[in-house]
Parts: sequence; structure tokens; C-alpha cells
Amino acid sequence: MRRVRITLGYDGTDFIGSQSQPGQRTVQDELERLLDRLTERSGRTAFAGRTDRGVHAVGQVASVDLGWRGSDDALRDAINALAPVDLVVTSVETVADTFHARYDAVEREYRYRVVVDDVPPVLDRRYVWWRRSGLDVERCQDACHRFVGQHAFGTFAGNGKSQSLDATRLERHVTVCEWRERYGGRHHELRIVANGFLPQMVRNIVGAVVRVGTGAASPEWINELIAANDRRVLGEAAPPQGLALWRVGYEDDSDARRDATIAGLLPGEGYGEE
Repeated sequence: MRRVRITLGYDGTDFIGSQSQPGQRTVQDELERLLDRLTERSGRTAFAGRTDRGVHAVGQVASVDLGWRGSDDALRDAINALAPVDLVVTSVETVADTFHARYDAVEREYRYRVVVDDVPPVLDRRYVWWRRSGLDVERCQDACHRFVGQHAFGTFAGNGKSQSLDATRLERHVTVCEWRERYGGRHHELRIVANGFLPQMVRNIVGAVVRVGTGAASPEWINELIAANDRRVLGEAAPPQGLALWRVGYEDDSDARRDATIAGLLPGEGYGEE
């Protein structure tokens, strides 16, 4: 047996989520089904992070112990030969037997896409949040900057976490939170990097930023939401289809290695890129 690090991407539209659920189609169960067709497996796969139903990934990471005797690249190619069209493995790497995809991760990056137009996008509809109302990019950027730092994010946590966990366990450190636009304000993207995320945290952050961007709330409202640390003071989260787990970072990752993990999944640096 040897432990491998598997980097994978998936279109989350037809998955219930990444985490195994009895009787449901999940990314974890699909990946394990493929591995079991190819080699002996010891234990379950460990994923770096959970994604909800409809959420996508281009840089998800899993670790697992396998009896595979061929090369890492041969295992990658064998998995992809059997995989459904909505799941792709971009790299397989033999790692130390102490490596754990979740517990060894030092940061995770998510991106969320919004399209503003009078009519819905026909090709991107599974990967963006379509809105008719315009967004003020400067207000969105101002709102985003207020999330940077160490905060208790209970207001932005789903699954009742703000009521069941104390403030210390709701703390996360956000190192990057930025908003950018393209195509004359038609395409918008939130990029956020943190040491960890709470359930639905990014989608709730996007929902708040969009509210600021439409003028329905002031940028200072973000500070009030963070201080409240209570999910009940915030409205609905942004829908799942605009969200993608972009990258998972580890201590020994180089820039070249990071970029190689998502090569081929997207045109250029990211889908929708000019």
C-alpha cells in the first residue's frame, strides 16, 4: 500500500455534494468506485474540503492508501479513462504515509462568478449566478476588504453553526478577499483565500457583498454583520452554481505545482477569462 494525493475537478451540478451519502451520487463515492475498479484500497478517501450540492471544484484534493503498482501518471490516466464526464483527475502523486488531504491543508481558495445581463447565459448557466441588476464594483471591493483578517464568521455559517458553536470555533483567517469585473461589468468574480471555511460561508459572503453592490446596504453593514456573529441577521445565501473550490494549499507546494494541478480544466487562468 502507498498513500497518494489526488487532485481532481468536477462539475457539481449532478452531484449531491462531495461527501459520501447513502443512496446518493457524491464525488467521494464516485471516486472510490473508480479506484475500486482499478486497484486495492485501504480505508476511505479523505477530502481537503466539503462542497455542497451544485458546487464545483477545479482543485479539490483527496488522499487515500492504494495497492496500485504502476506509476502515478498511469493511475491518473486509468481513472480518467473510466471516469464520467463530470469528474476529472488532474494529478496523482505518491506522498508520505502521514499526509492527510484535510488536516495538512494550510489554505483553501474559492471563486464565485456572477453574470449581470438582461437575459440568462445559455452556456454558463450551470457555473454562474445570473442577475439582471447591475453591481457597483467599487462598493463590492470595499465590502470584500472588510472580510480580510481573523474574524468569527458565525453570521456567514450555515447548518446552525452560529448557534451551536462558540465564537472561537467560528473563527477563520481570511488572507485574500477581492472582487473584480470584466466585459464592461457583465462578468464579476469574488476570489477568497482563507485557512478554512465554515459551511456555506462563501455563498453567504457573496450574498452580502452583492447586497452592498446593488446599493441595498452600505459597505459598513459588513462590519455589523461580522460583529453580530449570528446567521439569523443575514438573508439568503447566493446560489451554489456560481461557486468553485479553486485550490487547496499545502506547506511544500510551489507555484508551478499549484498551477499544474488545474492545468487543462479551464481555458486560461479561469473560466470566463478574457
